[in-house]
Formats: sequence, C-alpha cells, structure tokens
Amino acid sequence: MATGEGVTRFSIGDRVNSHLYSRWLDGEPAADEPAWCIGMPLPGGLAEYMILHQDSAVKAPDNMTDEEASTLPIAALTAWYSLMDIGNLQPGQTVLVQGTGGVSVFAAQIAHAYGARVIATSSNDANLDRIKALGADEGINYKKYPQWESKVLELTEGKGADVTVEVAGGNGINQSIAATKVAGTIAQVGFLTGQAAQLDLMPLIFRQTTIRGIAVAPRSSFDRMNSFLNKHNIKPVIEQVYRFNEAVEAFEHLSRGAFGKIVIKVAD
Repeated sequence: MATGEGVTRFSIGDRVNSHLYSRWLDGEPAADEPAWCIGMPLPGGLAEYMILHQDSAVKAPDNMTDEEASTLPIAALTAWYSLMDIGNLQPGQTVLVQGTGGVSVFAAQIAHAYGARVIATSSNDANLDRIKALGADEGINYKKYPQWESKVLELTEGKGADVTVEVAGGNGINQSIAATKVAGTIAQVGFLTGQAAQLDLMPLIFRQTTIRGIAVAPRSSFDRMNSFLNKHNIKPVIEQVYRFNEAVEAFEHLSRGAFGKIVIKVAD
C-alpha cells in the first residue's frame, strides 16, 4: 500500500480492507448511504489497484492472508454487526444461524469465540458436520425437520434463540419468530427464498420480537471486528480461490451456493 499526502490512519506497507459503505463511518446510516457503496454504484474491488480515502479503509487482521482478509468487508462484517451491535450478544446466550453460506459461517465462528451457544440449520448433513467443526454446537437438517423451529425450542428448553441470523427470507420469517426467544432479536440479513413474506403479526406482537434489517455496518464496527478476529485467531472459510480470468466461473459458483466464501485472486 502507498499513502498520499495528509494520510494519518495508515503507513506505507500496511495491509487494508476497503469498506463497502465508503462514507458510513459510525452510528446510524444516513438516508443516502447506498449511493456511496463500493461496487455499486461506485467502482468496485475487482481491480489490481484501488484509490481509497483513508476514512474508507480498515487495517486488515495480521493473522490472515490477503485472500482471507478479502472475505471480510461484507459477509464477516454483516455477521459481526448482527450479533454484537444489533443483537447485543452476551456469552452464554444462544445464536441461531441459517444455512452455511458466508454470513452464517462467520456468525457461527464469531459467536462460538465469544462464548455463545450456536445452533445451525442446513439441508445438508455434511455441511452441518462442517459448521459444527467450526464451533456450532447443534445442527438441524430442515429437510428432515420441516418444522425446524420446534427443534430449536426443544434444544433451548422452550426458550428459543437469543439472536437469530435470518438469511432465508420469505414466509420462513414466521418460523424464525417462533424459534427466537420472547423479546429476542432477528437480524434480517438475506432473502434467499424470497423478498416478500406473509407475516403472521400475532406471534410477532405477543413474543415482542425485534426484526432488524441489516445492510452491512459502519466502519467503526469493522475496526472492532478485525481486532476481535485477530485476538481469537479466527480464519475465514474459503471454499475455492479463482484466478482473475476465471471471474465468471467464480460468480457462477457463488450463484450455486458455497460453504463459506468464494475468492477471486486479482494477481498471481
């Protein structure tokens, strides 16, 4: 890394991450925050060289390779913000994560390192075994148990999860409400099964559930997360690294789904 005149946050040779919301530094997001996203609509990170304002960069964890650090700005930060800043997770609490994609795997790793209990859902027993090896305590195959929320309640003595990281969307949000404790928090991260949902309001009201939409996080959260990842020596899970001229194949792989992250290596 090279630095320009007046840069004080970094020194020549530092390794840095770019931050998706280039102007969201702390606190609540501004109304126009999406207009300053790197990748859309601003030029993205699939480039050999980038020019970043120092405020839009974060020091990368020392314990990670460049490929590992490249996975952090969206998936890891979304998981961290959902659990720590929005969910106010405490050691000993229970976290429910859906699936074994990038956000869910990071959420399981972070929650486990923080001393929380992790329950993961997936349609694939092999993936459940893999995420349990990374720190999940329990796994539920939702193909075998279509009413998986009942299984979550069974595993939590009827209480439900303190924080649910919701990546599925669609009408499954009603099952997530049932699987989350009274006055618990659902971090609505994705919509893999649909952007629209028919929400049953009565359980939402009587369980007094908080559903919070999550669109990544401010840079201050990124700084805190990287320190935590360094301290606990957490390594991102990368399913495959593609060369720059294989970018199309990488995106096709991503569309099929992956355990953890897909990386495109810009330079050999």
